[in-house]
Parts: sequence; structure tokens; C-alpha cells
Amino acid sequence: MDYSIILLAAVGIFTASLFSTVSGFGFALVAMPFLTQIMPVKTAIIFIILMNLLLRLINMYQVRKEFDWNTVLMTTIGSIVGMYPGSMVLKLMPAAQLEIFLGLVLLTATLLLSLQCTVKITNKTAGRLGAGVIAGFFGASTSVNGPPLALYFLNEKTDKNLMRANLIWFFGLSGAMTVVTNYFAGNVHDVNWPMLLCCTPAMFVGILAGEKLFFRVPQELFRKLALIVVLVGASIMLYSGWCDL
Repeated sequence: MDYSIILLAAVGIFTASLFSTVSGFGFALVAMPFLTQIMPVKTAIIFIILMNLLLRLINMYQVRKEFDWNTVLMTTIGSIVGMYPGSMVLKLMPAAQLEIFLGLVLLTATLLLSLQCTVKITNKTAGRLGAGVIAGFFGASTSVNGPPLALYFLNEKTDKNLMRANLIWFFGLSGAMTVVTNYFAGNVHDVNWPMLLCCTPAMFVGILAGEKLFFRVPQELFRKLALIVVLVGASIMLYSGWCDL
């Protein structure tokens, strides 16, 4: 195995793990540009889904006393509804078109939130359920399910500790179901297990660094960081999708 390829993948997983541990989301957004340099897009998506599940299982234990079960339950139920259509779209639709569509949606939503344009949520249960559906769809089809849900919680003005914990538990539960859904849809094949094993230590280091950094980040900076991660990720997806057309 080419050591330069392993190094690039490890750097991507480390960076993604660090950002994701700090913000509660963004793993796929950060990891995707690295991994698509060394493997096909759809292979990278499944690789990221598997790595993200392992990361979330560890994070879930760390924040097990901080999350709100009702919020996690509603968003997870919503994600189940969106997963199967998303996995079918991944199987049938070109990934480039998906990336462009999601990138445009995220870019628009991020710009509106950065300008303090928020939507009044009259029914939070319905809102969280709907956000879960959108996250589940894009999670199964592009591996990027964090930004839609993160933007929704930012719109609710959720406290940073609670928001991160809720996102982590949502991603842990939905990630497990995404793996199962894609397995039965025939998308989990030819996984590079040696590469995944080599990237695992880098992920652990990223988790440790991210956990220490999180407690030094104040609420307003956390909000700006979340918006920046989504904005950069949306821009990367637009560029990647455009180049792949």
C-alpha cells in the first residue's frame, strides 16, 4: 500500500475527527475532500459512513449525560424515513448532481443564518422530525447529514453543549442505521479495510484534541465555527460536484 495515500487519508480522518468532536458534526464535510483524492466518490462515502460510526460510538459515551432524549428520538425517527430514499438515490443518481444540489441548499441556509435570519419554530417536534428526514436522506445519499440538522439547531438557538450532545447521539444512532440501509441496498462493497484500520489511530488522536479544544470555545464562537464549517463544506461540495459533471 502506498504510504503517501495512507498519510493523506490519516490527515483527513484526524482533521475531520477534531472538527467533528468540537462542533458535533462536520466529519464528512472535512474528510470528503481528502478521501476523494485517493478513492472514487461513492467508495469514499461508504468509507466515511463506517469511520463516522466508530467515531460517534466513542463520542456518545463521552456525552452520555448531556443529551436530550426526546430531541434525539424525533430527529432519529425522521432520519429513518429519509434513509431509504437517500440510499436509492445514491445507487441510481450521479453523485455530482447530489453534491451540487446539497451545496446550494447549505450555502443559502448558512448565509441566511449568518445574517441573523431565523425561522420561528411553532412546533418543535414537527420541526425536528422534518430536519431528521432531510438529514437522513442526505446522509444515506452523500454521507453529509450534519449541516441540515446543525442549521436547524442553530435556528432554535440551542445551547452549545446540548446541541453538540444531541448531534453526537443522533449521528451515532442514525449512522448505525445508515450502514445497515446501505448494506441491504448493495452499496457496502469493496471497503478498504486495511486503510480503515490504518486511519483509526489518527481518529483517536483527533478525538482527544477536539475534546480539549471544545471546552475552551464560548457559545458565540461555537455558533460562528459551526456556520463556517457548513459554509466551507458547502463550497467544497459545489466545487467537487461541478468538477465531476
